[in-house]
Amino acid sequence: MKVSRDKYLNTIKKLDEIKILVIGDLILDEYLMGEVTRISPEAPVPIVHVKSSRTTLGGAGNVVKNLTAFGIQTGIIGRVGIDEKGKEARSLLKTSNLTDKSIILIENANIPTILKTRIIAAHQQICRVDHEIIQNLSTEEEINILNILSKIIKSYNSIILSDYDKGLLTHSLIEKIINIANENNIYISADPQVSHFFNYKGISIMTPNHHEAGNALGIKLKTDADIENANLDITNRLNSGSMMITRGDKGLSIYTKSDNKHTHIPTIAREVFDVTGAGDTVISLFTAFKSAGFNEIESAIVANAGGGLVVEKLGAETVSRTELFKSLTQAGIFE
Repeated sequence: MKVSRDKYLNTIKKLDEIKILVIGDLILDEYLMGEVTRISPEAPVPIVHVKSSRTTLGGAGNVVKNLTAFGIQTGIIGRVGIDEKGKEARSLLKTSNLTDKSIILIENANIPTILKTRIIAAHQQICRVDHEIIQNLSTEEEINILNILSKIIKSYNSIILSDYDKGLLTHSLIEKIINIANENNIYISADPQVSHFFNYKGISIMTPNHHEAGNALGIKLKTDADIENANLDITNRLNSGSMMITRGDKGLSIYTKSDNKHTHIPTIAREVFDVTGAGDTVISLFTAFKSAGFNEIESAIVANAGGGLVVEKLGAETVSRTELFKSLTQAGIFE
């Protein structure tokens, strides 16, 4: 699989003018890093002596982080609790170079800001502690979001729906967002959850992994033929523009409806350290390059390379323009 080096460099320049809106479940990821020297006398579990900690954006926030790390102007519509973690989420979004105007957070007093705490020792995750209350968006919250979206949508080139099944992207909201995007000729991609899988009718493209797609269809996706049939089946059911299934160490596979073509893109060999957030990187880079003028195959090739880079890092990390260019060059992707 090859990409024109000149076209890539020209597209990179166009990325400076692209604006992408992320709508989805905002999560905070907390990491407690330490060491284990003994087992607890209270229960057969390790005692982790915490040496350092950090909190970063997760969920839809990680999509924002991926986009801004790559130099994309980004906005977000999400939901937080009225709590200190909600304030921290807003602060982290500002640190990611978002402006006050581009940060739209619906505040809900009945839920906490979602926090996932990972305890890590010797580069291994010992356990994860989740603070969350799953509560679907209220009718008033939905109306508020749709009114805001209608006012700002023309300011953006594309929309990414980041669905972690935490209550923001309800069936109703998904349908209405897609309708508004299509009415305004705005490209819209989605990283779906199985519970909402077939609510994304009219989406430009979806990017589930092979487990999610298989679970949605009730089958195991093992071979290239299985993946091709799944991509085609889902495209037909959703009347989507295209479909892309990520496949872990097998790369990804994309079906492009415009030319009725299946394309399998192998992974760039990497040492897999942590797969957390790789899907966020893939959908971020794919949507960014598609918005800037790459076709779907070219965008998928670049996104696949980016996903390969983040699995070498601990936690939900990002890719820079320099890292991606180096990776594409070393892998012989450019022609």
